Amino acid sequence: MTTPLETTMTDYAAEHAPTVHPAGRDLESAAERIELLEAQVQALGQAVRALVQGMEDTPDREPDPERPARAARQAHELLLSQHL
Repeated sequence: MTTPLETTMTDYAAEHAPTVHPAGRDLESAAERIELLEAQVQALGQAVRALVQGMEDTPDREPDPERPARAARQAHELLLSQHL
């Protein structure tokens, strides 16, 4: 059972909790939030794919010690493009 003081403190905390929006965006609707999440998930998938391709050693390619570094840079750029 909560006391009136606890309820008041909880209400105050909920009302004054900081709202976190990526890169200063003011998200007004659930649809906008879903669109943002979809774009971020797609960017994460592309970054993972770039990393995997950079780490793969396949018999049809010559070994390239620079490939992992290029893949990491590409993945980083993909994440930055989505403010992640």
